[in-house]
Amino acid sequence: MNNNNFFNNLPQSTQENLLNPTAKNIGETLGGLTELILSPINIATTFVNTYMRQYKKSIVDRVTKIPLKNRDPSKINLAMKAVQDSAYQLGDNNLREMFAKLVTASVDKRKNQHLSPRFSNVLSQFSPEDAIFLKQISNNSDMMPTAIFGIEVKKGISTENNEHLISVNDSSHAWISNEFSLDNLIALGVIRQTDEDQLGDDEGIKFYSDIEKSIAYLVWSATQYSINPDQKACIIKGLLSFTTFGKELKNIVLPK
Repeated sequence: MNNNNFFNNLPQSTQENLLNPTAKNIGETLGGLTELILSPINIATTFVNTYMRQYKKSIVDRVTKIPLKNRDPSKINLAMKAVQDSAYQLGDNNLREMFAKLVTASVDKRKNQHLSPRFSNVLSQFSPEDAIFLKQISNNSDMMPTAIFGIEVKKGISTENNEHLISVNDSSHAWISNEFSLDNLIALGVIRQTDEDQLGDDEGIKFYSDIEKSIAYLVWSATQYSINPDQKACIIKGLLSFTTFGKELKNIVLPK
């Protein structure tokens, strides 16, 4: 659908709100903009329409909760960009809500002073698994220990393509591994990870120790020994942390 035609078919009051957004009508304005911007992908299928309605309602409801004194229509262009970038992510509940929070933050003067246009760019490149991964690692502090199973060899350490284990909820018994999402969030500048440093606080020390005592590692170690008694299994201790950009992003798009 052509956006100009769609705009012309909107009620006059809605057109006026879109052209002259104010703090008072900004919720209705964003609702109208969401319909206008996303109209080309509305192919009249039930599930697409449902997602768009849910998205619009989430945005309007969230903006309504912003105190009037904190509503700021001056950065409406950031909100429009976020809506545009969200177009093909609406089918995933997590990503849809992340975008709704980002759109809302764009018109909240308590949050929009340091918003980057890159936030919506990055979210548009997330997979549903990336969104889940971000939520999982955000349960920790901004730094968390990682570990990977390795084998000591003559020229150093071989990891045998094992995946990084990442502490979740400060517990080695709730670790996760998702190398694909780890790589993607690193490439997008959300997090950084290194196997050259380690977390030296109580959380890190406990995590590394518990990993070495875990059944998974003991089985791995025994398997390597049975293959070659000269091989010695080891734990490669590492560290994952949020970049400054990543901290700001997760503070906006994830619940407190």
